[in-house]
This record gives sequence, C-alpha cells and structure tokens, in this order.
Amino acid sequence: MNQEFKRVLVTGCTGFLGRQVTHEFLSRGYFVRGTTRSSQESHQQILDDFDAGSSLELRCLDLISDEGWKEAMNDIDAIVHTASPFSAYEPKDEQVLIKPAREGTLRVLSHGYEAGIRKFVITSSTAAIAGATPITRNKTYSHNDWTDLERVNSAYTKSKTLAEQAAWDFIKSHPESVLTTVNPNVIFGPLHSGSSGTSLRIIESIIDSAYPGFPKISFAPVDVRDVAWMHAEAIENSNLNGERLMMATTPITMPEIAGYLKSNGWKVTTRALPNFIVKLMALFIKEARLVSRGLGTTNYYDCSNTMEKSGWVSKSHEEMIVSAAKSLNLR
Repeated sequence: MNQEFKRVLVTGCTGFLGRQVTHEFLSRGYFVRGTTRSSQESHQQILDDFDAGSSLELRCLDLISDEGWKEAMNDIDAIVHTASPFSAYEPKDEQVLIKPAREGTLRVLSHGYEAGIRKFVITSSTAAIAGATPITRNKTYSHNDWTDLERVNSAYTKSKTLAEQAAWDFIKSHPESVLTTVNPNVIFGPLHSGSSGTSLRIIESIIDSAYPGFPKISFAPVDVRDVAWMHAEAIENSNLNGERLMMATTPITMPEIAGYLKSNGWKVTTRALPNFIVKLMALFIKEARLVSRGLGTTNYYDCSNTMEKSGWVSKSHEEMIVSAAKSLNLR
C-alpha cells in the first residue's frame, strides 16, 4: 500500500472491471469507497461479495448529476475512475454514451480537485488510441497515438476519446495534479462477482451461439486481473505518473477464441463465417453492425512503454478466455 494514498475512491466499483479493481486495492490493504448506480437495497449483497468489513464503503452516485459527489470525496487521498457507459450496439443518440463519459470524468476530477485530491487514475481504452474497430490491416499503434475523430467512429469510441482528452486538458490547467490513464483493449478474464455485463459478451456469445460460425474480426484482449493490477500500480509506482498505459496483446479472432474453448471442453464450433455473410447479417442484427466494421482489418499495439515502466507481463490468451468461461459457469 502507498502510505500517501491509503484511502481510495473507486467509481463504478460494481462493474466487471470495477469489482476486480476494488478487490485489488482491498487485497493491498487500502480503504475503498466505491461508487455505484445500484440501488441502496442491493448494497449489502455487494458488500458481502467482498467481505471486507469496514475497509469498504458504498455510495450511490450518478455520473450525470452533482448530487453526492462532494460528500463522497471527504477523507479520500486518490481517485480511481473506472465508471463509463458501454453498449454492445450503436445507440440512436451517441450522446447516451458521450455525455456521461466526458461530463462524468470532468465531474469526478473537479469534485476531487476541490476536495484537495491531486492523484487520479482513469480507465480509458485503446479505443481512444486506435478506435474500437480496426480500420487497417497492419498498422501498429503506440501510447502516443490518438483516435482520429474526423473519421467515422462508433459512439463508444468517441466517448472514450473525448473523455480522456477532457481529462488531460483538466490536468494541464491544474498542473499540481497527477493523472495516469490505463488504456486496455477488450477485457477478458474471470468475473469476480455480480453479473457479467457487456465485457464478457463475446465469450458468452460463442458458447451460447446457434450460428454455424463466427466472424473473422480480431481483438487484442487483456486479463481483467492484469488491468486491475495496473490501476493499483498507477497509484503506488511514481514512474507511472503522467503515463497512458496501453494494455493489449497479439490479435486473435473469434474463431481462434472458440478454438481455446473447444480444446478445454466446451462444445462450440470454430468455423469462420465468410465476410459477406456477416455483412448480410448486419442488415438485420444490430450487434452485427459494429462487428462488420472490423472485417478484414487488424490493429497491432506496441505496449513496450507500459511493460518497461510497470513490469507487466500479460497472462496468456488461453488463461484469460478459459478463466472467463469458467467464472460464468457456462458448459
């Protein structure tokens, strides 16, 4: 535990990543005050999931409302902001994702700053670096890159990019503050507790699918435990101050993900669907519309800066995929 930052506020503490981040800090001896949109009635079950006693408190707060944020910052030393909206399909109004992501980030930063907090860690995404969907075949991105918002992008991509840009602009105007962003690709790995939400839907869809195959789209996934570890390291390791910590691995496709599941006992097909079939499906299935954008393209990510400065060594694809499926109890 960093003795300077013993009490941490974790936003979105009941999300897939947020629960692992909360667990990581609790396991290191921190006091965590978690924010969630979950109703007060559900808080006891959440507290029971962690069994952390007085080391964990919960507050019911909303990213698009100021109510309660000032009080939540009392006696807090550092903020870890993981909360951000996500959708498996493109919303009719992109502001459904953009507004809470950008305004919520600024709300957390400003209330934290006013409370005297100067240490911030924010969950961003490779979507803010290269877009959520690959558009080239062989381009390699680094932590210095930013998504070009002049091109056609999903609402999610815009939300993550605009939110992170707003955060860095805030820090520029408050130079005594310290910010680190963690920019993961698709996150797999085990569910700590609660529901799977959107993050593990790729694996769920492969196991539950009635389709004869899967699209040849690629991901560069990382394990949720590694991403949670990185958030804690960003608090404890001053070498990570001011960094964009991109986290990604070598690309794999949905049929390859299915292959790991099949070799570990799941009865799934590993057949790849022809691209034209997927594009046809996109005319009728809204989830397929986002998928179809990435057909025939692959992004590569140079994470050497992250690895050299943090010492991160990624878990294997097989470990993060199989552990995710096991935690979902899908057989």
